[in-house]
Amino acid sequence: MVPWPGRDTATGPRIVRIPETEVVVRRRICLLGAALAAPLAFGVAVAPAKTTKAPKAKTVTVTCRTQVGIMVGPGDISVFPPVAQGKEYGSAVCGKLLGSGVQSDAFTVPDSGDTVASYKLWLPTGTIHGTFDLTPQEGSFIPTSFSQTDYLGTLTVTGGTGLFKGARGTGTSVCTTPDGIHTACTDKFKFTKL
Repeated sequence: MVPWPGRDTATGPRIVRIPETEVVVRRRICLLGAALAAPLAFGVAVAPAKTTKAPKAKTVTVTCRTQVGIMVGPGDISVFPPVAQGKEYGSAVCGKLLGSGVQSDAFTVPDSGDTVASYKLWLPTGTIHGTFDLTPQEGSFIPTSFSQTDYLGTLTVTGGTGLFKGARGTGTSVCTTPDGIHTACTDKFKFTKL
């Protein structure tokens, strides 16, 4: 039988002291292994975040045709023109790009005679909101309709929801009312959306 190193066949196993250099080498191997494994284990947390490009704003030109009517106020049973303030609701048809929906607005008529309002278009893929200012135009006298008025104005787009979140823009409005209660407008505006 061949004796094992460090074993005395006559007395049994004996303890062999490992030289210091061997311990140091083993520690270095362990440290090296840990150093190599750490980036793999924590690579997700240490890796720089992937940068994403901000979506490019897209400019959209739209024509909407709206037909709104002044709503009867709380406690009232009817509406008589001229109306100095109120709310209007009605249809909004904005072509293939935006679709059809509803317009709501809250308006006032200050001493200037302009109709100033904040509006919201409720469309299939989101809403668009902003303000408009309509100036009454002088026209020919129509003896059968004292309330018939034409308006020219400007509108702004100040925001939106859904597909129109962050929308901003401006436009023009051409409107007419046969009776001071029902108003039909053609709104042409250009806005950017994300």
